[in-house]
Amino acid sequence: MASRKLVHVTREITARLAGLGLGAALVLVSTAASADLATWSQERVTQYAEELATATGALYDELQAMPREAELSAEMYWQARDDVRSMHSSARHLARALKNGDDREKTAPTFARIQTLRRDAEENGRKAMIPDPVMAKVGPVGVALLKLRPYYQEEPE
Repeated sequence: MASRKLVHVTREITARLAGLGLGAALVLVSTAASADLATWSQERVTQYAEELATATGALYDELQAMPREAELSAEMYWQARDDVRSMHSSARHLARALKNGDDREKTAPTFARIQTLRRDAEENGRKAMIPDPVMAKVGPVGVALLKLRPYYQEEPE
């Protein structure tokens, strides 16, 4: 019975992720045809990076505000919080670097790091029951990443 409930919860989380933000961004991008890099626009990429920094900050704040006795286990809570904190820190770094005039070549490693952190957070999210207020903050993160991706990656993963 408990394993059946765990399977159901895991499926529900996966469905939520697919419906909101990160999962949707991954699905949309991975089903897109291979394309060349988008024409670089420092102003536009900087704006998208700032949106990402704001969205990851809001997600981190929501995780911090979550009651400890909420649906996440203690281990999952701390792992999720660490993943999001790291992603937020990297997103702020990316936004600052772009605002200071760094180009694609200089900022690509930071974007790659953010993508790795996103995959980690997505994987850990599948293992935990994520409360609705936290899930609501995931969407804007996915949207910002979806906007940035064409400027850094030629082909879908």
